[in-house]
Amino acid sequence: MITLLKNCLHWGCDAAANHSLKRKILHANITALITILTMLLFAGINSMIGNPALIESNLLAIPFYFTAAAVPWLNRRGHFTRASWLLSLSLPVSIAVMTWAVYGSRFGLHYYFILFAMLSVTFFPLRQWLSILAVFTLNAALFLYCEFAGVSANPALQHVDDALAGLMRLSFAGSVMFSIFILVWVGEFAADRNERELESLSGTDALTRLPNRRRLHQRLVENIAISKRTGQYGAVLFIDLDNFKPLNDRHGHGAGDLLLQEAAQRIIDCVREVDVVARYGGDEFVVILGHLGHESEHARSNAHQTAEKVRELLGKPYELAIHVKDAGHKRVEHSCTSSIGVALFAGAAASEEHILKCADAAMYRAKGSGRNAIRFHHGIHA
Repeated sequence: MITLLKNCLHWGCDAAANHSLKRKILHANITALITILTMLLFAGINSMIGNPALIESNLLAIPFYFTAAAVPWLNRRGHFTRASWLLSLSLPVSIAVMTWAVYGSRFGLHYYFILFAMLSVTFFPLRQWLSILAVFTLNAALFLYCEFAGVSANPALQHVDDALAGLMRLSFAGSVMFSIFILVWVGEFAADRNERELESLSGTDALTRLPNRRRLHQRLVENIAISKRTGQYGAVLFIDLDNFKPLNDRHGHGAGDLLLQEAAQRIIDCVREVDVVARYGGDEFVVILGHLGHESEHARSNAHQTAEKVRELLGKPYELAIHVKDAGHKRVEHSCTSSIGVALFAGAAASEEHILKCADAAMYRAKGSGRNAIRFHHGIHA
């Protein structure tokens, strides 16, 4: 049931062009749900009181159940602007009908106009500021008229004593505050989630889902700090695929993308969960190894073991299912070895840029020695 409700509230969000519009759609759907639940709540209260005017208000509210339910329906079909206008107009109209036909100004129902004026900015993108201004002005004008000019209540409500009238005013005010709280909370929650998602995407390579170069530098700085604190060595493996370009030239970039994704997974399979695997760019990957021990020879041995596992696994043939236009998929086998440069580091003896530069230089030495090899850089000291 909860999953179904959550899916309904997100109707239309998947078709939104940006995170801001997603938040507007979510706000509109939640407001529609709150409207229906609030009308049902007060319909039950009115029925229990049994006053003829209150019963009449229940009947007058029936059309607005359908308008509220139509909002997520319109959003689901991509009619975001229509849904926003339907909600923005049906809400004040429903309260205006109840105010002029039943409640008047005595029960404080017109304070909903203040809520709707505040919500105007949540239903429309900021670029539609004229729509926001129009909805705000309409609701502000209705509130000011009811508050200062006054609207007479239905004569049947004269039989409602002051204690019950005060309780009803309190109920209306409470529902207004509750609506504001829910919508503000949802807006902040959605904004925080979007911010975290954008932050994650900004540090992630779109193809392999590995950390990108920007995130790699951050993680390397963190590992240098850990090395300084613990006194243990770390290492950077700079990996370049040796035979990647011919695959792109022969079968297109789609084939190259498949190989890069497979290569990324193979590298991940060779390292520990605490280690970092990142795509540096093109057909280059970088691995950060931490906690390799306090002795340089022991750290070198550990780093070499991992580099050798990576070299061996990357050197195995790749079976790629390549999409061919008008011919479905065809399987292509491709061999692609790797050249790996390794740079050990300890503490803050060098910056992250220098460590990467040393590992890169070692990788080029591996390429120069005939490829499919591992070379260490020896210029970084604790």
